Amino acid sequence: MIRPTALLAGVLILAAGCVTPSPSCDTWVALKDATADGSVILVKNSDRPTMEAQPLVQIPRAKHPAGSKVKCTYIEIPQVSETNEILLSKIWWAFGGEHGMNEHGVAIGNEAVWSKEPYQWNDGLLGMDLLRLGLERGKTAYEAMHVMTALLEKYGQSGDAEHPGEWGKANYHNSFIIADPNEAWVLETAGRFWAAKRLTSGFFSISNIYSIENDWDEASPDLVDHAVKKGWTRSAADFNFARDYGDYWTTESKNPADMQIRRNSTLACLKRDYSRITPASMMTINRQHHEGTIAAPRWGAAETFWATPCMHDNSRRPYHSAASMAAHLRSGMPPLLRQVYWASFSNPCCNVFKPFYFHGVKIPENYGKGTSTYSADSPWWWANRLKLLCDLNYRGVNPAVRAVFDETEQWQMSRRQAVEAQALRLSEAGKHADAVKVLQAFVDENCSRIEREYGLLQRVTEDMLKTLGVKYLFVDYVRDWTSKKGVPLPLD
Repeated sequence: MIRPTALLAGVLILAAGCVTPSPSCDTWVALKDATADGSVILVKNSDRPTMEAQPLVQIPRAKHPAGSKVKCTYIEIPQVSETNEILLSKIWWAFGGEHGMNEHGVAIGNEAVWSKEPYQWNDGLLGMDLLRLGLERGKTAYEAMHVMTALLEKYGQSGDAEHPGEWGKANYHNSFIIADPNEAWVLETAGRFWAAKRLTSGFFSISNIYSIENDWDEASPDLVDHAVKKGWTRSAADFNFARDYGDYWTTESKNPADMQIRRNSTLACLKRDYSRITPASMMTINRQHHEGTIAAPRWGAAETFWATPCMHDNSRRPYHSAASMAAHLRSGMPPLLRQVYWASFSNPCCNVFKPFYFHGVKIPENYGKGTSTYSADSPWWWANRLKLLCDLNYRGVNPAVRAVFDETEQWQMSRRQAVEAQALRLSEAGKHADAVKVLQAFVDENCSRIEREYGLLQRVTEDMLKTLGVKYLFVDYVRDWTSKKGVPLPLD
């Protein structure tokens, strides 16, 4: 059981803000007692290399012939007889994704971690592959977790997690939060070893550092014996998973102090909102850059010198928030309304969350478009180009963008209540097709509105920059990358 008052030991809070100074992304979850409506809410900001598209794809439920195979990023494995419908925030070049949700209300977010276990190269499953396979094959958080651990033990986790030949090489192990409408599981891995902890109340956060110590509920059968044999712990009685399996010395492991501070900070934000947490309040955490604290960016959100929950890339740290998810998981609702996937492309501070549904409700087909080269027909690139325009003079431009998108999100939140109430009545009356039509009309109306707003805001911000000028510390960095990727920006 997670006790909110016990989770904040050692939390760093600066000037009443939630500070996360590390080059990483976080995944966090609020359980039923921590949310305003008794739901479970899982949230993730995905930090990826600059200009790497992370579109949203809808993969339908499918049946597969006996003996068929599925090609993951680097290896091929046996396919199962039937896979679930999923929404996946998909790395454009890989099989898997950083976060996603399935038709049964299972949602997963992952984090990179570094362990003492040896690393495989391109002969196993990426952590992002494991995430997708868990969503496709699991109907509960617990079932998805065991899908992932079975695959981990059989194939190992392995491979370059960055586009080969473009940014360099990145290999790491993975931790996950796996949630459904009733509970969540923290799954942390080191090579083919793993430990898992069940969450039924309170809240939890993971970052790029191990969080499970000696309080797991399930684990690899030889987890402790292996650590004893390796000399990582003095005895079974002294074993601590995070301490004994974690790598805190090599350059590949990043800065463990930064990672722990960032995790502690997210916990502080959740404690602040405990019992009042909603998808909207989670989005405010997604968007923060420590404004109003002693760690606030000096000039603009894109010109900070440490990591923030909403990460902006620059020459010192070439990773940014490429996509965000707020998974709203509601027990007691019919399957059509049990889960809502709130999705944002690129940096959430410059963009807008949109709600999506399952069981016959479709997302726009072009939401799955996007690569590492600019494309004007890709919604991910609409969002990322707008983020780049904001970066050029964040203080001058971003308030105009936020004014538009804040109004849109407020409209969505209000409109959603009426639409879902109507869909619920139809669903309870056995009129599933009519309920789907109601939700589909809402999704279509909302996405059309947002498409128009992206077109308007890109023109408006370009005009504003002509008047206000470019005031960006890392302008040479963005000029170099946008010229390579063909992104039109008013830099000359």
